[in-house]
Amino acid sequence: MSTVVTANAKSGKPLYSVYTMASTWEFTLKGGEKFSGEIYCTDPISDLVVIREQTDIRMISAASIQESRLLNEAPGDTPKLPSNMAHNKKALEEREKRAIRLAEESLRHLNPKASPKGQIVFDRLLKACNEVVWKGESIIVLKQIQVDPPYAQENCKLLQGGSAQAGGSLDRVQKIVAAAAVQEAAL
Repeated sequence: MSTVVTANAKSGKPLYSVYTMASTWEFTLKGGEKFSGEIYCTDPISDLVVIREQTDIRMISAASIQESRLLNEAPGDTPKLPSNMAHNKKALEEREKRAIRLAEESLRHLNPKASPKGQIVFDRLLKACNEVVWKGESIIVLKQIQVDPPYAQENCKLLQGGSAQAGGSLDRVQKIVAAAAVQEAAL
């Protein structure tokens, strides 16, 4: 079977419907270069066709394709993506916003004034307790426990107004701080 497609970027069809996954095509680019390969995937946002050529992967802009010819259809067992599964711009923008929000949140946990050991202790406490903030160079855990530099087990103390549970929390924080000190000594 031989199907020839020209002016792909202007055809109006989505790339994934023209170039189905696992089908084999021969391409002629606008510069005259010819090559063939299996369609790995397409990206409608960047208008790219990703082709697997034996051991290489090649990404080409659909606008740079002068002509393409279908050499082999995709095997029948190749999954076809329903049109509702194609990435839409809104979903990608939402993912990007979420990633930016998470990155900004991670940056808030960094304290440039703290020592590397202090940052290690903070990260360990944050992983275990979730409610951890910097107050200057001191670490406040669960609004009840303060860990001061040099961030050793004996530098953990209860803040004023701590509840009866705070004693157990203090023991747990001290163990985490001691474990972080062992980790830092191993580095």
